[in-house]
Amino acid sequence: MSLDTMAQGRGRGGRGAPFGNSEHRKELRRPIGAPTADSLIGQVQNMDLKNSFNINANEFVPTKFGPRLSVSASEFVPGQYDPVKEGGKGGPDEPGQHPSVTILYEAMYQLTLEPGRFDSIARKLTKDLNGVIQDYETLEALAEIILENGINEPNFRYTGARLCDYLSLHLTVIIEGATLRQIIMQKCNREFKQREGLLKDNAERLRGFILFLAELFQQLEIQVGAVVQRVAVLGDALPQLISTLGNQPEKENVRCIVQTLKCCGQVLEEEERNKPSNTGNTPTMDKTMEQLDTLSDTAGMEASLVDMLKSLVKLRRSNWGHSPPSSVVTNTGSDQTPGLGTYQLDPTFYAPDGEALTMEEYSFLEEYGVNDEDGFSEPMAWSTGEEPGGMGDEAEAAYEEFLRLQS
Repeated sequence: MSLDTMAQGRGRGGRGAPFGNSEHRKELRRPIGAPTADSLIGQVQNMDLKNSFNINANEFVPTKFGPRLSVSASEFVPGQYDPVKEGGKGGPDEPGQHPSVTILYEAMYQLTLEPGRFDSIARKLTKDLNGVIQDYETLEALAEIILENGINEPNFRYTGARLCDYLSLHLTVIIEGATLRQIIMQKCNREFKQREGLLKDNAERLRGFILFLAELFQQLEIQVGAVVQRVAVLGDALPQLISTLGNQPEKENVRCIVQTLKCCGQVLEEEERNKPSNTGNTPTMDKTMEQLDTLSDTAGMEASLVDMLKSLVKLRRSNWGHSPPSSVVTNTGSDQTPGLGTYQLDPTFYAPDGEALTMEEYSFLEEYGVNDEDGFSEPMAWSTGEEPGGMGDEAEAAYEEFLRLQS
């Protein structure tokens, strides 16, 4: 067999040039209309790369929007959102807003998140506000913000009342003879005068105002001469607001009445009793409780609301869950001040294991002398927990030796 025959072999392509004999290979046909390599090189060399590529070119902009495409276009903005104007931040920092408003909003936000830092946050807020408030309109706007949030935000009512008290004491700005406290009081008076209309048109706002006023009455204090006292006009307004709310004894209104009196009932009664003109009596609170007692007998009222009102009346009769003041407790029930409970709260005794003892158990232990033997009756010092009578001779000698060695 010749070498040529061996080189060709019996395979499909033979063993010669790739894919068959090179003598029979032909050049592939070029696609019709395809540019040649030389023409492509010429086009690239003549292309102006600097001016040809532009992100604003028509080829890159959807035809629906054209050159007016913008991130603020209505197609990209939710229906209830107002696009932020150029240079503005929106919200509390909207253009033209006084810096004091922004400072107050930031402080209120921090107080909501960290109420335990009230003193430091309120101190910084007062310092910042003292430096930026210059006109009455700004002071009035701050008072409006605090009042509105106190009415509408349940979680801010207590903190808002504390903030009112702090600012009234430490905010030194007085403009046109008015302080922040006086402006807040004026706005509270405005809401108070509208109570009948609010009951018909916006009872929820009236309830929020009453609850905020209850907190404000407890927190806000003024100094008259050398005496620090609560604002009496707030205490006079609350019973009238409660009476107004009771004219429509629906569920939410009744709950608000009970919540308000549980919050500040004891303080209201205490302030009324301390008025010199009342000589220790509480006619306004007595009348309020009589109205609520009558209200609980309203036909068709839910059983749960009846229970709430009756429980409130009982709570007041027991001096709001506290022992009656010693100044009004007498030996006979007939001489007691109206409205106070007819009983004293009994002391509570505990066994060594921490379990509470009934009066019968304690009397048994006391009668048979178990208390003295087990040391039950040995009083403990309130602050240190040390037993009265010292350490004893042996312990005292050891303690003195210890001190001598230390020196």
